[in-house]
Amino acid sequence: MDSALDGIVVADERGTIRSFNLAAQRLFGYSEAEALGQPIGLLMPEPHRSQHPRYIKRYLETGDRRIIGVGRELEARRRDGELVPIYLVVNEFDSPAGRCFAAVLHDASAEVEARELRDRLVRAERLGAMAEMTAAVAHEMNQPLSALAVYAQVAQELVEAGSTGPKLVSALENIIQQTRRAGLAVERVRRLFQGVELSFETADVNTLVSEMVELARTDAFPQGVMIEFSPGADLPTLRCDPVQIQQVLRNLFCNAIEAMAEIECRNGRTIRVATWADGGTVHVAVQDGGKGIDAQTADDIFEPFQSSKKDSLGIGLAISRTIVLNHGGSLQGENVVDNDGQTIGANFAFTLPA
Repeated sequence: MDSALDGIVVADERGTIRSFNLAAQRLFGYSEAEALGQPIGLLMPEPHRSQHPRYIKRYLETGDRRIIGVGRELEARRRDGELVPIYLVVNEFDSPAGRCFAAVLHDASAEVEARELRDRLVRAERLGAMAEMTAAVAHEMNQPLSALAVYAQVAQELVEAGSTGPKLVSALENIIQQTRRAGLAVERVRRLFQGVELSFETADVNTLVSEMVELARTDAFPQGVMIEFSPGADLPTLRCDPVQIQQVLRNLFCNAIEAMAEIECRNGRTIRVATWADGGTVHVAVQDGGKGIDAQTADDIFEPFQSSKKDSLGIGLAISRTIVLNHGGSLQGENVVDNDGQTIGANFAFTLPA
């Protein structure tokens, strides 16, 4: 018994301690001499300490096993009053001195701490996921909501002026379009975080890009920025989720426009977009004339909540990379330099398998 790693305490049917091994002494802080002859309730916190004689009496009278032969986790009480989690197994046996009960007590402190740590990590992961989800939704919703406000204001001004012509119809159509965009944005983020399968279909990459170029021009024009699109010839069709691929393009275009506006387009006023094919891979590149990728954040630009821009959530590139990776492709960013080695912009390009 003294060689056992777990505490072993033997008590008679009156609940008096008859044996107290070395592991039990280390666990509870009592010497063998101090424990022998004491009631087993000595090792229990209240209310079990006071009620234990009644537990034994009930078992002896009814034979109803509540803990005999059944392992359970509970708390024991050390000599100094500290409570310690233990895993307890009690078995009954007959001895020359009469019926006895042997309790094997395993110190479960390490297991409980590990479980609590695991629970804290799970809670932290859930909170992190919620924070990331919230930031992603905010990022995705900002653009269509801003557009909605603009088109609604235009429609209001037209109505107040008594106009019911094509301009009002166009403004209302744009409101409907942006409302649908907002709904699609929420659905995209939900699919990203819940791991829902992508909705793959056959698509032409030049069509996807040209549609987003036209949409991006409405944001670029007020900043004095032009967008040039050079579509590649004879590109293979893609199997992709068109909505998500266009979201990647939307993020890259918005970043490019903001980067150029930030330095007042001193490197030019044109964003250059190109597509081309290389074997079974389709390439899409968006090149701006901004200040380029900050060397200090270059390694983290695709990580969530990493951004060198003021008031930016830093979630757009992280979402874009996730989308591209889920399509079996890759997304890279690099600075564009002139002949003198000066940075004159950034180029973000992604690949998709045909």
